Amino acid sequence: MEFIPAVILWVLSVVRLPAAFDSHRGSVFRATILAAVACTLYIPVVYYSVDPLLGGRNRVGLVTLLSLLLGFWQFRTAILLAAVPDVHVRRRQLAFGRWVAGFACSAVTVAFLTSRVEVTDPNLPLTYGDQLGMAVFLWTGSAFIMWICVDIARVCRRNLPQMHAQVFRSAFALIAGGCFLFALMLLDRVLYGAIVRIQGSENATTDILNVFYWFGEPVAVLLVSLGLLLPRLTEQLKHRAFGIRIRRLLLEVRPIWNRVAANQRSMVLEKHRASPLIVLSRHAETQLHRRIVEIRDCEMARQAPNLHLTPRERSVVERAELALQKRTGAGAAS
Repeated sequence: MEFIPAVILWVLSVVRLPAAFDSHRGSVFRATILAAVACTLYIPVVYYSVDPLLGGRNRVGLVTLLSLLLGFWQFRTAILLAAVPDVHVRRRQLAFGRWVAGFACSAVTVAFLTSRVEVTDPNLPLTYGDQLGMAVFLWTGSAFIMWICVDIARVCRRNLPQMHAQVFRSAFALIAGGCFLFALMLLDRVLYGAIVRIQGSENATTDILNVFYWFGEPVAVLLVSLGLLLPRLTEQLKHRAFGIRIRRLLLEVRPIWNRVAANQRSMVLEKHRASPLIVLSRHAETQLHRRIVEIRDCEMARQAPNLHLTPRERSVVERAELALQKRTGAGAAS
């Protein structure tokens, strides 16, 4: 189970790779790649393997927490850029987030460097939690992540009514639910540490908390990932559906174009008849647009005054024109 969040986040990072240097969408990629690094380093076998490479003394634990904090900060930045329409409010909240992230990262770094953590151990809070530095390290990181999760859920919930597209409402609802679950996972770990110190690790309460954590963390990651992917997946499905419709219309237009252009070769680009293989054309939309234009040109040509489309042919041409107009309108709106 401990590999699942890391795998999901790495897949999401690869999917978001094209937007890595986009000024508006780059925050999501940075958030996912940083979170993927943190979740990967948190896996015990990876933790024990990487720590000696960094000089030992649990430095990989510091890198893990810093990656997680920066990832959550970038994720909050992405949500604010996408969900908050008021420029002044958004700018103020982004500035506040940068200040809090800088303070939290500085605090956990100083706290870690002032602690004695010589022996490599992924369970830093349990093993070294009695030190003041480690307590600051733990509580500062926990408080920052908790604040980020609650704030993201608040932003999503507050701005949901302003989103007219159902896909974006659903996406932000998933993100809000995932962040709320992340907050519960963090609370779970804090309670787990407190109970272990009082009663030890072998009791029913810690068993329940462990089960809740190991199942809840992948679900939280999955909810946020689905929320981030939903708009793109929906757009891709719409694009594929449109492509299928265009190719079907191209097949229906083919015999009409063949008949109309038969005696008007001077008004069309291609001098040969269109075959059924036209449906496999790489640029089906461009092919359909050109043939519709040529049909209309031939229809209005003075040298062919007796050329008329049948009612069925006119219906096919009008449906093709309407599909192309909707596509053009959607492209202009985006």
